[in-house]
Amino acid sequence: MITNVACENLILGLNYSGVHDSAVALVAPDGEVRSACALERISRIKQDGRPPDALLANMDWNKIASIAVSADEWPWSPLDPTCKVHPTPLSAPRDNFLVHGQPFYDYLANLPKPKQFFCHHLSHVASAFWPSGFDEALCLTYDGGIFNSPWFGGLYKASREHGIEPLDRFASSHYAKITSLYSAVTALLGFTPNKHEGKITGLAAYGSPNAKCRDVLEELFTADFRQTEEVLEWFHSYSSDIPPVFWVHEHRRQELLARFQGLRREDIAHAVQAMAEEHVLEILRRAERLGWRSPAICLAGGLFANVKINQRVKEFGFQRIFIAPPMTDDGTAAGAALLAASESPEFHPRPARHLFLGPSFGDEEIRRALDEYCLRYTKVEHPEPELARALSSGKVVALFQGRMEFGPRALGNRSILSAATDPGINHDLNARLRRTEFMPFAPITRVEDLESCYTGLEGAGLTAEFMTITTACTDRMRHQASAVVHVDGTARPQLVCAEVHPLLHAILTAYHELTGIPSLINTSFNVHEEPIVCTPQDALQGFLEASLDLLYLEGGYLVTFAENLGPAIAALRRKMTSTSRKEQDVAAVARVLDTRADSLARELEARALVVKDMQAALEERGQVMDGLQVALEERGHVMDGMQVALDERLASMLEKEKVIESLAAVLRQHDKWLKWVMWAKWW
Repeated sequence: MITNVACENLILGLNYSGVHDSAVALVAPDGEVRSACALERISRIKQDGRPPDALLANMDWNKIASIAVSADEWPWSPLDPTCKVHPTPLSAPRDNFLVHGQPFYDYLANLPKPKQFFCHHLSHVASAFWPSGFDEALCLTYDGGIFNSPWFGGLYKASREHGIEPLDRFASSHYAKITSLYSAVTALLGFTPNKHEGKITGLAAYGSPNAKCRDVLEELFTADFRQTEEVLEWFHSYSSDIPPVFWVHEHRRQELLARFQGLRREDIAHAVQAMAEEHVLEILRRAERLGWRSPAICLAGGLFANVKINQRVKEFGFQRIFIAPPMTDDGTAAGAALLAASESPEFHPRPARHLFLGPSFGDEEIRRALDEYCLRYTKVEHPEPELARALSSGKVVALFQGRMEFGPRALGNRSILSAATDPGINHDLNARLRRTEFMPFAPITRVEDLESCYTGLEGAGLTAEFMTITTACTDRMRHQASAVVHVDGTARPQLVCAEVHPLLHAILTAYHELTGIPSLINTSFNVHEEPIVCTPQDALQGFLEASLDLLYLEGGYLVTFAENLGPAIAALRRKMTSTSRKEQDVAAVARVLDTRADSLARELEARALVVKDMQAALEERGQVMDGLQVALEERGHVMDGMQVALDERLASMLEKEKVIESLAAVLRQHDKWLKWVMWAKWW
């Protein structure tokens, strides 16, 4: 499903870790990313971590020179795991399961090109630095780590002349992971870990500092990190059939949740967000003290999907910042391919101008999908004025055009647009899309209107084109587009250039002329818990299911919901059937988990028998000890008797000594008398 390209000697970048975000990218020897896509967009399962066969279907292997894998081939442990900049070493090492599943090797062995293996976090750095356009930069990566890497983050220096070199890295075995704590809090508050962390970021703005809450989180972060991490566990890793699941152990969740009794979830979210921000800033402070400085910084890894942290990093003092647009593990597919390409003399990467790297669909495919859904539609040559009028009248408009975006953000080719004037639209859109969001939708704004809408984006203009950082809003923005301004006065904008986004720019221009308002809402074109739409069929199903007002399809096709109520009902029935199948799949997974639970229960019973045997052995040993105690007491009695005998003998000896002394005195007297007699006789 990767878009076919005409270049020879392409490098195929591959992220496959056996758990989540499987992805493929094609990179030319000069460093241009020609194509990239995550498996989830094709399989329609969010963060699908199975082998990416669907992405390699119909691949022209004659155009591929090699495969770059974003993981070490053979797991290894660092000889010296100490780190200079990470502020939180563990009190005891974490079990370090550095192992690839055998399916990892089996899958790669079946791919028909030579492989190169690159460090996972080096791949993260490459996905951020080479597209940034910077000549040199400090680079920071941070995520939850993967089974087959000794690191979960690190600090690097990068330059166009010398490439990328590690300065300091965070060993999974010896340092606390703020990502693990954040995901655990996501689960504790009832959301899906590894997916809904953004909801915690939004919820945090409604909370307040709470000392008790902070103390509990600090304990879970360091001293009790094992209990924290044991709340979550991966099931079906490396499965090619069942998508891997990041499972929440409910009884363990309840045990940890009990520690927060009486605390508001908003305050818990506020505390973990504050800890995450402070944690990253402390890493940067330590790096600065060590002399590791640069006017520019690049960020990559799942932690930097947190747009508030990214804002804090920018405010730390960097003149320029760039966050990898696909900052999560899918981006490492492109990163590994860029690392391989950097070994070529042709390598000369240019700044990223867009992320439209996925599949595109022609007029025939779109018409076929419209007919398949039996939809009424019109076709217009210049859709911008009509779309702007619909938006100005309060309509919700979906866009499907060109190549699909790569990464977690919809940037105009698979987007939903709406007016940002009424904060109530957030509730309306969330209800239609079945979402539960605490952060408002993001604004989309022309670059020409940047200064009138936002402050603090100096040096962050390119990264703001990819919607990866929050920034403060102006009074104009707060008054005219209040629906996209968070309670803390910030927003997460996408800046739009005419040469990169001609349709979006034209819609914004026409809307501004009609209303005098420079910004619109831009949210991803997907229903809750589904990936962003990929195909025309995905777009039509999502449009009808969410009852959006107007859909624009590439080529000038306009579809209105009001004219297609019958097809909408049919789409809902189709969805119900699909949901029923998914429920069956979920039930199958539940059965597997129940089987695992039974297995664990049997293992616990076996362990209980072992404990019982040990208890019996201890009781026997206790009886032996009792016998020894009796023997010792008897020996004590004997010793007491011997002591009495010795005392009596000693007394007897003392009496004899007195008798001897008396005899000695008599003898001495007798001796004196003899001497007197002898003297008298002589005289």
